[in-house]
Amino acid sequence: KKQRVEETNKKDIVEEQILEEDINKFENVEYQGIDNSGNTFVIGSKFAQFEKERPEIINMENVECFFTFKDNTVLVVISDTAVFNNISNDMKFSDNVRMEYLENILFSDRATFNNYENQLLVAGNISGTGPTTNLKADELDFDLNTKNLKISMYNQEKRVNIKTKLEWKKLSE
Repeated sequence: KKQRVEETNKKDIVEEQILEEDINKFENVEYQGIDNSGNTFVIGSKFAQFEKERPEIINMENVECFFTFKDNTVLVVISDTAVFNNISNDMKFSDNVRMEYLENILFSDRATFNNYENQLLVAGNISGTGPTTNLKADELDFDLNTKNLKISMYNQEKRVNIKTKLEWKKLSE
């Protein structure tokens, strides 16, 4: 009888630990959707978890996200961690964020996609390269509706650094 009591106590302890954590964990998770502008996205991660009290907030690790725009171009976002809201489709990428679009690569500390405002805010130690441009800044604010880009530095003493190569083509007469 003592063994049964001990086994029951062990089971109770395990159940208590699970209840204390109150977290669901998953591996190799993928979510697909359409943003407010009609663009499609797929966000996936090697590891994910959510609290039972807030199942719409998915905490992800080793993340890859693909935004396919209406013109069939693709923005790839890779990060160590992300938080995805599976109701609003908002996404917050952090830790070693890498973005690839066409022939351009951008690195930053974090990037936030706000679906309602159709805004992509990239911030923290931004550096980027492309076929004709190099960029260093603290913040990039993309309005995906208007296609406007605002580039900022936090420190007033520093300036945004953009280097670009212009290729001039001779017009034939």
